[in-house]
Amino acid sequence: MTVDKEAQYDRQLRLWATSGQSNLENSHIALINVSATGCEVLKNLILPGIGKYTVIDDRVVTQEHLSSNFFLRLKDMGKKLAHCVKTNLNELNADVEGFSIEKSLEQILEYDIEYKFWDQFHCVIVSNYTPKLKNLIALLWDKHIPLLVVNTVGFYGSLNLIANETTVIETHDPSKLFDLRIDQPWPELQQYADSFRMDELSDQDHAHVPYIVIFIKALQFWKLNHEGRPPSTYNEKKSFKSLVESMSRNINLETNFIEALQSCHRAFQKTELPQSIQALVEAIDSRPIDVKTSIFWIYIAALREFLILNNNILPLPGKLPDMASDTKNYTTLSRLYRDKAIKDQQLFTQQVYKILDQIGKPRDSINPESIATFCKNTHLLFVTTGSKNLVNDSLLANLNPSSDLLDSSTTTTATTESGMISIYVAILTFNAYIEQYKAPPTIDDLHEFISIYRSKILKSGTTDSATPPRTQIQPSTLDVFKEILMHNSTNYPNLSSLMGGVASQEILKLTTAQYIPLDNLFIFDGIKSTSERFKIQ
Repeated sequence: MTVDKEAQYDRQLRLWATSGQSNLENSHIALINVSATGCEVLKNLILPGIGKYTVIDDRVVTQEHLSSNFFLRLKDMGKKLAHCVKTNLNELNADVEGFSIEKSLEQILEYDIEYKFWDQFHCVIVSNYTPKLKNLIALLWDKHIPLLVVNTVGFYGSLNLIANETTVIETHDPSKLFDLRIDQPWPELQQYADSFRMDELSDQDHAHVPYIVIFIKALQFWKLNHEGRPPSTYNEKKSFKSLVESMSRNINLETNFIEALQSCHRAFQKTELPQSIQALVEAIDSRPIDVKTSIFWIYIAALREFLILNNNILPLPGKLPDMASDTKNYTTLSRLYRDKAIKDQQLFTQQVYKILDQIGKPRDSINPESIATFCKNTHLLFVTTGSKNLVNDSLLANLNPSSDLLDSSTTTTATTESGMISIYVAILTFNAYIEQYKAPPTIDDLHEFISIYRSKILKSGTTDSATPPRTQIQPSTLDVFKEILMHNSTNYPNLSSLMGGVASQEILKLTTAQYIPLDNLFIFDGIKSTSERFKIQ
């Protein structure tokens, strides 16, 4: 990256580094339907430097658009909406290319017989009601292109992330722990720890022994007196801390031992294969590996082979926490971890290349930096499968939880979930009403609104013929219906701004291939300022 770009994108580079920024700049996003919310989404993608975006809408600018959209001007009245928004959004960042298509989704689907038009996009956004949405969902699902459906009605909002499968290597999980292998030091690390003869060190050198060495020695001594077992119970861990303290010559003066006592949780860490990663490795048996297989699953297949050759231990990330030590000891320790990480990475790379050769895929199709990134993040990989359903039976079941089945500890949670799902089904019903009557409903249309809810939403969630249809509407759900019909605008600026921020954040996760994305429904209640996430299977 140039110096200018590094300065311009300094804050976000700290979040996702140059690899994430490069992914972002190579992405192309489509927005279907120009709305205040849709423009907020694009604004939040253009500023950090998305590569390209395309706005798809065949309407012209009206007074309603001008009153709610910050990216339209008075002189735009009567002109093509997509073109005007694209022109104004382009002023935000000269590095981003914007395009406009002055056609409706229906027209594109009708004339794009082979559906190749959509192949250029990495992600598609639909803002508010869109005809032929189910057709688009099915099309993008087959092409494995993520689709985000964002809705705002009144003070309520929802976001669906519709994707076949989402895999993330760089999850940036805040619970991430340093992999130090204190309980299972490799030969070079063990040799380094053994080189410290604590009793023979001067007071100055004794106060600069890295706590990793202290832990390795203390743990070895502990195991000798406990039949080879590490400390596991609370009392045992307390005794271990006392052992570490006893190794100090002056616990009030030796910073390294003070730090060791504060970091004892690192000594209790077990070097083992996480259950989530074990499940991924086992899942590869049911997946055919061929030229079309994604890089992620090729890596998982290579990881399986690596584990067989490496005593079922993951590649070492090679990163050390800061610790009290002199420069010489810390540098030596850092080199040991780095060298071991490189050695593991080389072994893993061999397994990757072996698989690539087997499936007839060129080795240069995979970037060595990508392999290094995978090896550093194998402990916290993320995989989830999505759904192309907007609603299902299990979600609707939470609308009317039976009080007979709830105890006092779960009643509040169930009530909260029911209220949030009421908001979501109300938004779905709102769009279904527009689909049928070609106009948004008002409070005078409550009877027809309820009728559509029963016929379109409740029935669409029932997949089991033995499941009796739900017809009863809870008073709380009815209140939400009335609220939406009284505030039937889809362009309240505060909701558009908030939901635009939420949606753009999820797109940034998908485009940078970093951080854990939404899985897969988000609902926001702007009246109570609360939100919930749900998983639609």
